[in-house]
Amino acid sequence: MDKEALLEELEKLRRSERHYRMLMDESMDPTFSFYADGTYRYVNKAFARGVQKTQDEIIGHTIWDVFDKDEADKRFAVVKRVFTEGKTVEIEVRVPLPSGDSYYLTTAKPILDESGAVETVICTSKNITKRKLAEMALKEERDKLVKALTEIKTLSGLLPICAKCKKIRDDKGYWNQIEGYIQRHSDAQFSHAICPACAKELYPDLEV
Repeated sequence: MDKEALLEELEKLRRSERHYRMLMDESMDPTFSFYADGTYRYVNKAFARGVQKTQDEIIGHTIWDVFDKDEADKRFAVVKRVFTEGKTVEIEVRVPLPSGDSYYLTTAKPILDESGAVETVICTSKNITKRKLAEMALKEERDKLVKALTEIKTLSGLLPICAKCKKIRDDKGYWNQIEGYIQRHSDAQFSHAICPACAKELYPDLEV
């Protein structure tokens, strides 16, 4: 191959590289890859925006430079597993930010070299923050409902009641004043008054 042809091939390679880099960088989904020691080999613009850093502040730096130790350890444990086992793993991750947490569904995939060893792990994330916040809100409402239901007392079934004094027999065989029984088995409270018929019977001289 002469010099002119070689230069032409090199230019094709550069154009191809620019094209694929543009596709990666302009993707809305965060994409990034690692070396085996936890150093970022590549991150696209979406990933950099997601952690509020520039690409230059991340590429060539370790995951512990980007996240605090606990978060970095948890994340890299997954990446290390992919390097070790050579199998794709899907996880849900949280990105803590001053503006509020973001949530992503991340797929970590091993990329093998010619010998079959894992050369790098490439990760692609999908932002699921809206869905996650909706799930959390739904769970909170469900927990409130369950708590409210446990606090509600209801009466059901047949209640044996005396035809004359109106006392109620409980499941232990004791007869209880109707007010006390209902108060113990529900959230109802009683206040006492006299109906017109009873008032006329008890106080015939009063005009009700």
